[in-house]
Amino acid sequence: MTDDLTPQDTIETPIPALEPSWWIDEGVAGVGDKPAWLSDKFKTAADLAKSYSELEKRVGSAPDEYDFSKSKFLDGDYAPIQEFKALAKEKRVPQEVMDKMIDSFDRYMDEFTIDSKEEAVKLGENGKARVEVLDNWIKTNLTKESYEALTGSVRTADGIKALEQLRGKIMENNTVVPSGNDLSSANVVSLADVQAELQTNYEKYKKDPTYRKEITAKLELASKNTNYIDKSSV
Repeated sequence: MTDDLTPQDTIETPIPALEPSWWIDEGVAGVGDKPAWLSDKFKTAADLAKSYSELEKRVGSAPDEYDFSKSKFLDGDYAPIQEFKALAKEKRVPQEVMDKMIDSFDRYMDEFTIDSKEEAVKLGENGKARVEVLDNWIKTNLTKESYEALTGSVRTADGIKALEQLRGKIMENNTVVPSGNDLSSANVVSLADVQAELQTNYEKYKKDPTYRKEITAKLELASKNTNYIDKSSV
């Protein structure tokens, strides 16, 4: 039977080449099994590298140190901010994104910032004098600690007006003519106090007849109190 074989029958059939399990680049086969880091969605390792490069461009890169110097309110050295910067760096947040966050935060805080000049305008032309009168009165009647606490919290025109009203009520209640020689328990209102009240409420004084009588009575009473004190001190 062997003699009956033709030359074509003796040619061996070629074994087809095996497809590589993965590729380094187009036309460049990888060796061995496909590595675990090469996802099925990437045809080659080169495709993976290109994808990572594009992602890095979109996401950006974190700086060595974030700059908070442009912020009016955020302190870059404050411990919680340091923790925030560490997290941002771990997540590869670029400075550009951080700058936008700082700007947005500062603009938000600006909405709650009190403009002292604007508040002074609300008090009218005699606003400065009104504040000085009130400031002197608070200094006279409160300890240094209480004075600093109160003046530090009252920064608006409405707050000033509220304190003026409180001061006016206290002065009304303290207008007492001393009797006898015991001045230790007497609350004497001075002419300066009444004049300061008049200056504060001058518009009311011009328009309100009842208030004008009130001020006149206070002036007379304060004048008597002053005369009494002067005589007692002689």
